[in-house]
Amino acid sequence: MKWVSVENNLPEHNQAVLVRRREDNWHSAHTLADGSEHKIWRWQAAQFRRGNTKEEAERLGVHRAQDEGYNNKRPYCWDEFGPGCLFGQDVSHWVAITDPLLL
Repeated sequence: MKWVSVENNLPEHNQAVLVRRREDNWHSAHTLADGSEHKIWRWQAAQFRRGNTKEEAERLGVHRAQDEGYNNKRPYCWDEFGPGCLFGQDVSHWVAITDPLLL
């Protein structure tokens, strides 16, 4: 597997990939109700979704999670397989998921 920097290249729209979260990502740990700390993996499966720049979203009058603006600083996001997504800036690297049955 070869990790690709988001600064060099991005996956295809709707492509499922493994993502590596940035070192300073606030998702790295959180405290549970019982006071214990829960560590979250620095990598996970996600689906890449392209969006619009802030100007395009304003012109269209629609703002989606993958669009640049509000808390998302890039015109794309990474949908987690579950409820939620990572903002564009939350991911530093990605790698394509290949299904050995398809090779």
